[in-house]
Amino acid sequence: MQDLKYRDFHQNILGQTRYELIGIRVPLLRDYARKLIKEKEELIFEEKYYEEVLIEGFCIAYAKDPFEDKIDIIENFLPKIDNWAICDSFVSSLKQIRKNKELYYPYVQKYLESNEEFIQRYALVVLLNYYIDDEYLQDLFRIIKDQPYCGYYVKMAGAWLLSYLFMFYYEETLQFVQNEMIDEEVRKKGIRKALDSYRLSTEQKDQLRRL
Repeated sequence: MQDLKYRDFHQNILGQTRYELIGIRVPLLRDYARKLIKEKEELIFEEKYYEEVLIEGFCIAYAKDPFEDKIDIIENFLPKIDNWAICDSFVSSLKQIRKNKELYYPYVQKYLESNEEFIQRYALVVLLNYYIDDEYLQDLFRIIKDQPYCGYYVKMAGAWLLSYLFMFYYEETLQFVQNEMIDEEVRKKGIRKALDSYRLSTEQKDQLRRL
């Protein structure tokens, strides 16, 4: 399944990682993980290759076990995340969180307090994927304001979250940004990402540019 051109391209955008890249496109890895789950064999991952770690994450996400039984497995997997691509691909696959938001929220809060860059990013990406709704909106504003961003990729996740809040709660988020002191890089990058969205009107984008 190796694609050398894809490997070289992905290596350039991935950033530093302790894993070796083979060069396999993510949809193929997802299909392979589903096949492994169906075979119901005991899986042993050596974690030498980037793709192997992704497959492990997909197997965790796609397994049919009750979500409460996966929480410790997810927590043990998190230290293996050392780049944005594994983080974001793993989170987007954990769709069981959507039906278990209240159960999982204390764990997300714990991960936000981690000193590890990609565990913090994991928590923020979980929030932007599964927690943007009326119930958690004020919490999300508080997190963006108070989060001790411990690295570039955490700030980019914070900006991504802020941009999503503009898309779904424009007036509330505009008021938040105007009235609260937040990390300057998160604010600027979040506005820039929001300007790329088709969900915002021309008038809203003009208003954001003036910020």
